[in-house]
Amino acid sequence: MEKNYNVKTQMRSRPALHMFHVELPTDFIDNINKYIDDELLDDNYGKVKGNAELDHSYSKGLVGQINQDKRSAQLDCKVLDETENAQLLKSTLDATSNEYLRQIGFGDSHADVFEAWTVHSFSGDYNPLHDHGVMTPAGLSMILYLQVPECISSLPDPDDKSGSTWLNDSSGDIDGFTYFIWDNRNQADLRRLYPSAEEYFKPKVGSLLIFPNWLKHAVMPFHGEGERRTLAANANIFSPELVDWKNASEEERQKVLQTFRR
Repeated sequence: MEKNYNVKTQMRSRPALHMFHVELPTDFIDNINKYIDDELLDDNYGKVKGNAELDHSYSKGLVGQINQDKRSAQLDCKVLDETENAQLLKSTLDATSNEYLRQIGFGDSHADVFEAWTVHSFSGDYNPLHDHGVMTPAGLSMILYLQVPECISSLPDPDDKSGSTWLNDSSGDIDGFTYFIWDNRNQADLRRLYPSAEEYFKPKVGSLLIFPNWLKHAVMPFHGEGERRTLAANANIFSPELVDWKNASEEERQKVLQTFRR
C-alpha cells in the first residue's frame, strides 16, 4: 500500500546579479523626448553634428556603431546642466538608482548620476558588446527606452519562448533587442545544471533598466523603418567608507572623486 507523506519543497536559487526594472509614466517619457528634440537635436540631426557650436556628439568615447543613417547619432544629454528638464532627468535617475541600492541592502550608500547620453539608432545601427566606466570602485549603469520602432515592438517577447533553440532558423526575433551576458556558458553547461548567464531584453517605451556598470551588454541591429531611441547613463556609488554623502559638501565629494582620477 502506497503511503503519502507531507513533504515540503523550496527551490533556493541565488542571483548572479541584480537588475532593476522600472516602468516610468508616459508623461515623463514625453517630456524627455521633447527635451531631446528641442534642446539637443535642434532642427534636425545633421545640424547638431555639422555645427561646432551646437555639437552635442558623444560618439568619440563610445563603441556604438551608430552611423547607418544621416540621423544616426549619440548625443551628450547635458544631465548636469541647470535647466529644468535636465534636472528633472537627473533627479529621476538618481532616485531610482538609490532605490536599487536600498532594495539590495546598500541603503547606506549613495548613487549619483554624472553623465548621460542619447542613442538615436536606425536600420543597420548596432552596439557591440561592452560595459561602462565609472569613477568610483563600484557604479551603476542604466538604459531608458524612449522610442521603439514597430518592427521591434511587434516581435515576440523572449519570456514567451521556451527551450534553447528559439533563435534557430534565422528568426530575426532579437532584432533591436538589448543583450546582457554575465558569464561564459554553452549548451553543455546548461545541461549540467548551470543557470543561464545571458538575457535578451525586448525594448519597451518607458522601461528603465539599472544594473552594475561591469555588466556586459550589446544592442542587436534591426532592419526596418523608424528610430530606436534610448538614453544611457552612469552613476558613481559613494559608500560610507568613501564619504558621508548627506553631510559632505560638494567640495568634499569632488575631493573623493579626485583620488580615483589619478
